[in-house]
Amino acid sequence: MTDTTSETEIWSPREDLDAFRERGIVEQVLLVLITFIGVGLTAVTLYFAWGRPIVRAKFAVGFFGAGTALYYLTQALAVAEDPTDRSDATLVTDWLPDRAYRLVRIVDGVVCVAIAGAAAVASYHVFTSYARLDGPALISGFQNVDLYVGLVIVFLAIDATRRAYGWSIALVAVGSVLYAYFGDLMPGFLQHPGFSLEGVATYGAVRLTGAFGFIMEIGATWVAIFIMFAGLAREFGALDVILGLGQKLGENLRSGVVHVAVISSMAMGSITGSAAANAATTGSFTIPMMKEQGVRKDFAAAIESVASSGGQIMPPVMGVAAFLMADILGVAYVRVIQAAIIPALLFYFSVGVAVQFAVLRYGWTTENTDGPGILASLFSRSALLKSLYALVVVGAFYQARVILGFSLFAAAAAALASLVVARLLRAVVQNQRSTAADFASGVARFFDGTHFAIPMSVLIYTLVVMQLSPMAAGLYTTLTLIGTMVLGNPIATLARELGGLADESDASGSPSNVSLVAAIEQALYTFVGTGYRTLKGFRRGAIDMAPLVGVLAAMGVIISMLTQTGLTSEISVRMVALGGGVLLVVLILAMITSILFGLGMPTPAAYILVATLLVSPLTDLGVTEITAHLFVFYFAMLSAITPPVAVGVAVGSRIANSGFMTAAKQAMKIGAAGFLIPYALVVNDSLVNWTLTGTPVAVFCVFVGVVALTAVTIGFDGRHVLGIPHRAAYLALAMLAMYAPALGGFVGGSVTVLLQVTAAAVALVGLALVQLDRLPPAVTPAPRARDR
Repeated sequence: MTDTTSETEIWSPREDLDAFRERGIVEQVLLVLITFIGVGLTAVTLYFAWGRPIVRAKFAVGFFGAGTALYYLTQALAVAEDPTDRSDATLVTDWLPDRAYRLVRIVDGVVCVAIAGAAAVASYHVFTSYARLDGPALISGFQNVDLYVGLVIVFLAIDATRRAYGWSIALVAVGSVLYAYFGDLMPGFLQHPGFSLEGVATYGAVRLTGAFGFIMEIGATWVAIFIMFAGLAREFGALDVILGLGQKLGENLRSGVVHVAVISSMAMGSITGSAAANAATTGSFTIPMMKEQGVRKDFAAAIESVASSGGQIMPPVMGVAAFLMADILGVAYVRVIQAAIIPALLFYFSVGVAVQFAVLRYGWTTENTDGPGILASLFSRSALLKSLYALVVVGAFYQARVILGFSLFAAAAAALASLVVARLLRAVVQNQRSTAADFASGVARFFDGTHFAIPMSVLIYTLVVMQLSPMAAGLYTTLTLIGTMVLGNPIATLARELGGLADESDASGSPSNVSLVAAIEQALYTFVGTGYRTLKGFRRGAIDMAPLVGVLAAMGVIISMLTQTGLTSEISVRMVALGGGVLLVVLILAMITSILFGLGMPTPAAYILVATLLVSPLTDLGVTEITAHLFVFYFAMLSAITPPVAVGVAVGSRIANSGFMTAAKQAMKIGAAGFLIPYALVVNDSLVNWTLTGTPVAVFCVFVGVVALTAVTIGFDGRHVLGIPHRAAYLALAMLAMYAPALGGFVGGSVTVLLQVTAAAVALVGLALVQLDRLPPAVTPAPRARDR
């Protein structure tokens, strides 16, 4: 596993200072401003989560100003660092010669600084006038300066979105504003009286709706604290640990490192909220590893793209969309987690099976003769000892928290103390080395990656068991991560030093006082350095959050314009009428619309838009509300792998040096089951709304149906390349196993359950006999050469 606590990787303040001095004066000023705002924004967010000194809506106003200013300053810094960089060139500027392009970039950098100042001033005006805008101004009227500020804020939201995510969302935002302004010129049911510029400004911002509506409130609190936590975790090396765990798993699987992409992208994608960012982050490691194993470059890009996209439906964070869903539905956050967990597992199960079948079909397996095998690793002495330690910690925490009534932090300290005692006892009974050396070695190994389990355990406990708000859960998780790292890194350094001294004392007597002092000095140096890295993590978390501020504000503007003009209710009525009241037709229309709106958008933004427009017609036809939300969210997520845009595939294919369309074709094959799973959620509602008897049956049938469906799309069952007859048979069984309850209106509920279970059982028996080479010759697929 990657050592995340070695001194060369913990901090480099002197190197950073030297690099800072080598920069130009403009870069230095911008970097100081970015660092000050970034660290301050994260610190203020944590303080707000702790003390709640002001109302959430007012905090969102200040957060918008700081986040938007931070984003524009980072854009200006990028220009100052390299004015000739053409990576973000548009169709208009790409044809310019180098000198003219450089001049345009410099002007744009100056504009970014000016806009950052405008964002801060506009936000400050709304923040200081909050009491008046929230009450008296609604009756007595708004001042002229309020209207100007409102228009500036709407412009800022749209422009920041254009710069961060391209024209797709920005054009929708511009279109919504134009639709609101020119409503009296629209034809048919699209016509409405129309807004004045005053209406655009007030509903867009200064009524504390639009850019400052509930979306920005959630973004500034629930979303921000988790994005900032992710930035801290990445700064402390969490990504290295995840990739290291994936590599260890890959060493014990015939499929090798291809499942590293699935596992690491699932873990990171749940937090990042962007398929493109996830593919770029994890794909830069996993795609070269897959290609080195022999995986074809288009498949390597496809595997990473699909896995990166799907991470956004994986609880507990779900790419920050879970927070939005909980607020829109008005339910507890844990309810969203419960509803989403089986659909997420279904998706990743289908991806895992598809990847396994593809690797076996094309012969990309690895023969790890030196590896112990996955079962041997799971039941090894080391794994059993770690399981025992986990039981000790959980038992101690339960005793302290539930039985003795300790506070959360006191119970956590007691659990950690129990781990230390257990490790000491093991060291005492071992005779291979001295107790001090063995204990120090165990402590050092723990802080090489296992320690990240502590904040993640706190996250799960606070969200699922205590059912705290996401803001509180994020606060406790972030503080636990900081405490673990700030205390853990010096402890690990001291343990390594003392462990080495103990080894030396075995041969040459007791260690010298000088050596002990040097070990303590090194630990203190690590403590200071980890504090420095914590501040860098604060800055990184805020910078990661900054681009999302603009898009959340833009989505608020879009929803405000569409809602105030009455378009959302009109679309609901028209869609039901267009589908003729037939649920399947309306579901297909909702799928197409969700994918189209999601093209080029980050999934949270796409989800907000499609949920506003499409959930109502689905619930009108009997779909439960939370199932309808998951249905449109699922397809908004899948838009990241759907041509012609497919942003996830675009990033993956660029890293793999593969053709975009060939990679997109393979991504559609690997993720094909994902396009049918949302329909299974509607038909098998117990997958989302759990019942005692219905959920286990539905889980068994749909999971088996997904395997059969994957065999159809990949054309391989684990041992044989399938022809058309066998694909047709598996497809029929998959359809019955997944969708038989839809026939309840024709043949009765009990008959459909029998059909569903029978189809799943037949498919499972067939697949099992294939793996055991016991399939009767009459139905065994004809031998065919595997593709290379």
